[in-house]
Amino acid sequence: MNTDFNLTKLPPDGKIFVGLFTFLMLAVFLWAGTLAVIESGIFGSDEEEQSALEQYDYQTDMETIMADSMAVTAPDWSQGGQEEPINEEDLNKFNGGGESAWDIFEENLKLSHVHLNGHTALYFALGVVFFFSTASPKTKTIVYWIFGVSIFLHAAGLAGLDSCIFGVIAVYVGAIPLLGSILYMSLRIFGDLGKKK
Repeated sequence: MNTDFNLTKLPPDGKIFVGLFTFLMLAVFLWAGTLAVIESGIFGSDEEEQSALEQYDYQTDMETIMADSMAVTAPDWSQGGQEEPINEEDLNKFNGGGESAWDIFEENLKLSHVHLNGHTALYFALGVVFFFSTASPKTKTIVYWIFGVSIFLHAAGLAGLDSCIFGVIAVYVGAIPLLGSILYMSLRIFGDLGKKK
């Protein structure tokens, strides 16, 4: 392998390809990060929505639904169209009372799995391009370690997000170096692409 090759030696079309790829990878992550910040409520939440949720009377609504279900039955399409009445267990799913701690953990585990897959693909794709940057081998090693550990920490935090405070802490402790690594790698790649042979 030619160890003298780096991004500065790419032909113009190669630089365009790598530049667009890096821009898109950076955009994907910044887009997701922006959504996460908005959904976290750091900038406040919709007061009208919160007020409506606080004033909503689940019990009265459930009683009305139960009374209606005694008169009308919903079709159960899984059993050839036979009708089956709505029971209390079905109603609990609507007011949030049906989810156990295990169900919440399972949903968070699925979420963390999706993040782990996406971040690992980003780690590999951006990491390969960064490998050919002019950064020193020591810098590359440090960035790879920070990036990799922060991905795992962030995913582990997402798994425990609603069950313990350490999950919330791990999400943010992992997200900051994760974003920092991607930003550094992208800027370094863009810097190399701007250099002439």
